[in-house]
Amino acid sequence: MATQKKGFLSLLLAILSVLFILSLYFLQNPFIEAFEAKTYDLRFTTMRGPVKADPNISIIAIDEKSIAEIGRFPWTRTNYAKLIDAVAAAGAKALIMDAFFPEKENDKTDREFAAAMARANNVTLAVAYDFNTDGSIKGVTKNIPILDRESSGSAHMNFQPDIDGINRRNMLVVTHEGKQVPSLGLKGAMAASDIKTITREDFAVVMGSTRIPLDSNGMMLINHTGPPRSYPWYSFSDVIQGQVPPEKLKDKIIFMGATALGIYDMRVTSFHHNMPGVEVHATIADNIINERFIRQTGMESVADMGLIVILGFLSYFITARMRLLTALPLLLAIAAAFTWLNYIAFISGHSISMIYPLSSLFLSYTVSGGFKFITLDRRSKEMRSIFSSYVSPKIVDQLVKDPSSAQIGGDTKEVTILFSDIKGFTTYSERNNPFKVVSTLNEYLAAMTKMILKFDGTVDKFLGDGIMAYWGAPLAQESHAELAVSCVNAMVNQMKQLQKKWEKSGTPPLSFRVGIHSGEVIAGNIGAKGTKMEYTVIGDNVNLAARLEGTAKFYGVDILVSENTFNLTKNKFIYRELDRIRVVGKSIPVGIYELLGPVYDSEKDKLEAIANKFKEGLTLYRGKKWGKSLEIFEMFCKVNSDDRASKLYVERCQYFMKNPPADDWDGVFDRGEK
Repeated sequence: MATQKKGFLSLLLAILSVLFILSLYFLQNPFIEAFEAKTYDLRFTTMRGPVKADPNISIIAIDEKSIAEIGRFPWTRTNYAKLIDAVAAAGAKALIMDAFFPEKENDKTDREFAAAMARANNVTLAVAYDFNTDGSIKGVTKNIPILDRESSGSAHMNFQPDIDGINRRNMLVVTHEGKQVPSLGLKGAMAASDIKTITREDFAVVMGSTRIPLDSNGMMLINHTGPPRSYPWYSFSDVIQGQVPPEKLKDKIIFMGATALGIYDMRVTSFHHNMPGVEVHATIADNIINERFIRQTGMESVADMGLIVILGFLSYFITARMRLLTALPLLLAIAAAFTWLNYIAFISGHSISMIYPLSSLFLSYTVSGGFKFITLDRRSKEMRSIFSSYVSPKIVDQLVKDPSSAQIGGDTKEVTILFSDIKGFTTYSERNNPFKVVSTLNEYLAAMTKMILKFDGTVDKFLGDGIMAYWGAPLAQESHAELAVSCVNAMVNQMKQLQKKWEKSGTPPLSFRVGIHSGEVIAGNIGAKGTKMEYTVIGDNVNLAARLEGTAKFYGVDILVSENTFNLTKNKFIYRELDRIRVVGKSIPVGIYELLGPVYDSEKDKLEAIANKFKEGLTLYRGKKWGKSLEIFEMFCKVNSDDRASKLYVERCQYFMKNPPADDWDGVFDRGEK
């Protein structure tokens, strides 16, 4: 119940995190908006890069070369009249002049300029508006009437940079005195399409069959083509001096404007910090002519909010089900995938928020993860502190994922327990250098521990030169007996390699005995709380496993398993039944078996023959047929003079032949030693 409550609180924190980001999105938080704007720029410069500009748009530049050749700026309007005549003679489709003329120069010059525009009939002059802070118009700078009348129309030259000074949007239409005045870029697109009128709607400007999307502020997002000189530039002086071939200007939409730094008509864009304003107007025209729009409309807003919710809750569910350090790389991968999809949407013409969804992703991770670290991971830390030193990492990870699978306060478990001991270690210690003994013992214990952990066992403790280990706790294991016996079989092979190594180095080799038993135990934390506690298993079955290790010595075998373990693993391993015994303190007899090898052993047939023949001798022995039983066990002794188990039965048969047991004899041997 406590875990469910904490899980609910974690989910609640994730919900609050998502709602917080959504509120920032609705409020258009200036701090986050600044970052969002920068990601808009990065999508141009770092991710997409420049694109091919419309070849039908060109720029006539009032550049440093023109000023040097014509003279100090501003120039007489005679030069503009010459430019108009030259452009008209070349067959340009329209000339959009990013310049306005609000004052008279002189009658003659003004008339010449007006006459040139009348002859060309395709020249647009600029006007400039002055806005109040609320967006209303407080003033306008127009051209003198004689010029205004003879031009083919006026267009506003205003830019509305974002708070950081970068031009990312353009007000396509300004409504003033009942008239809709297009921007220079829109005017250029209208000229290219031979369209005279436009319609302003809430979220679009309609130009013929082209619907230009606007954002919530009535602005068009500028799809920047590239850095300066993305469009062909021609010097003003070269054009009026006839040095530009007419075919370069024929049928083109020509934008004229200042590019010289001294005049300073420079704008900051996503691509460059010194972009001539005239080229920004040309870019806007290019966007409209080729319908290369970036949309930030209601559909994109819905997508933004959906992504904020989806990424926020996705982060929560991943964090709730994974370790924090494991979840972080996955969340980073999700963030990278989202960034890539965001870019795909961008080049498809949709401006989807990048910062808000990513903020939702990582805020949810931080809040939910922090809560989990403080509360839910306490149990995991406890599990790791208890088990990491003597349980395989795989088992520890499972325990951390599902702490309830191990009742560390105490629980009954079906386990298989192993006790091992080094043969003759006391004598070995007396005959060898103490430092050498410790070094060899540590090498042995390290190798055996590694093997136990490899087979997902739990190393309970070292008993001097002995090892206690078990399978089936703290995590239940269906094949605990098979894992234990497989581990012992691997330990034998590992020991053979160590013995070869020791012999080569002149180190006296060690060998071990093992007792294995399967049964129910009590598993849990044992000790003094706050002082010394450890997870272990206790009970009669643990004691029986310990007795079996000592019994293995009595029968002269290396690996002795109980009847329970035998029954659980007899299809996987070959055993020789040795006896039925009563250990100290127990009235119920238990069968004991010697492990001969796995069923896939290359000498399987030979091992099974030994086991079957010994079984035959036991059957005769328990049937009180001492003579026939004696023959079989004497045969075993002849084949292997070190077979202590067979020698014991030879002695017993000879004894019972002289001293027959009582009629109620059950064939069980009472083991009087521990």
